[in-house]
Amino acid sequence: MLPGGTFVSTEGDRDTALTSGPVNSSARAGLGRATATGLPASRTARESSWQAPAEEVARRKTLRKRRRLAVVAAGTAAVLAAAAFLGTMGYSLIQAQKALRGDLSAALGDIQRADEAIIPMDELIAARINDGVDKGDAEAIATDWEALQPQIDQALVDLDAARRDVEAVQSKLVDARDKEAANRALVAANARVNMIGAGRELMAEAVPARRAQQAAQTAWEKTLEGDGLARDAAAALSSMTKDTVNQSMALSEQALAAFTAARDGLESAAELYPNADYTAFVSYLNLRIDAQYAAIASDKAYLARDKTAMTEQNTRYNELDAQAAEAARALEGDPTGIVGPLYAAAAKDKAAAYSSERLQAGDADAFLRDYLGSLGK
Repeated sequence: MLPGGTFVSTEGDRDTALTSGPVNSSARAGLGRATATGLPASRTARESSWQAPAEEVARRKTLRKRRRLAVVAAGTAAVLAAAAFLGTMGYSLIQAQKALRGDLSAALGDIQRADEAIIPMDELIAARINDGVDKGDAEAIATDWEALQPQIDQALVDLDAARRDVEAVQSKLVDARDKEAANRALVAANARVNMIGAGRELMAEAVPARRAQQAAQTAWEKTLEGDGLARDAAAALSSMTKDTVNQSMALSEQALAAFTAARDGLESAAELYPNADYTAFVSYLNLRIDAQYAAIASDKAYLARDKTAMTEQNTRYNELDAQAAEAARALEGDPTGIVGPLYAAAAKDKAAAYSSERLQAGDADAFLRDYLGSLGK
């Protein structure tokens, strides 16, 4: 709305500006006609000029199909390559585990080889544990034990090699049963090493103890033998004649030899097993020995018709014999009962340690036997 309130049309002026002259009504009408497609004629012509020929459409479809096939082929190849890679990796892992199991089996072979020494060792030690110090020939036991030492030393070498081989594969094993077998192999090897250590300590106690006990047993037998001979020598003098005195003197000399052997045996036993104290028995035997010397001297004096010397030596014999009788009453038991309790106390912990390690080895062996059996299936 302009000032003054008069509405003025500007249409004629706009047409003049656009056409620079009178508007052609027919041209305006032509611009407004529609084509058969319902669109202006100029738009239809423009679109028809971009429509591809049928051959081009077919070519493009073929190209798209080829591209899709190429993509599918590439994907399939990638999957196959990945599968091949995983298959190769899986095969390599299987072969690696198989090799590790082979190394583990070789280590178990070393443990089994060590048993060539450990089994006879175990027999000797079991006898010392079960029989104590009262059975078995001491020298035979000592000889067998010493002869076994080189084999035991080699067993330690084999067990050390087995432990190192097991430790080398233990962390690389994947299968749970293989891992458990490696653990049990270490237990078996360590238990055997500890068995050897405890067994050697036990035998170091057992061999001298058995030697001492055997010496004490022999000494006691000689003591009883000497006592019987001394009694027979005294009884032979019920009537004093040259023949009975000679007979008595011969018996006294045999008694002297028996008592001397008994004393020497106990002194040897004390050296073999220093914890054993045979002092009281040795003192008793010295009295019996001195008494026999006096008896023999008295008999010789009688045969020499030296009454004074005979009386002196006979008195000495009676005094010594009385002292020996008093000493015998003070003795507790006999010398064969000294070593046993001492050995039992000293060997108790060693025997317990050995038995414990032996039990652990046995438990581990039971599992390993089953494991090796399963590998052969």
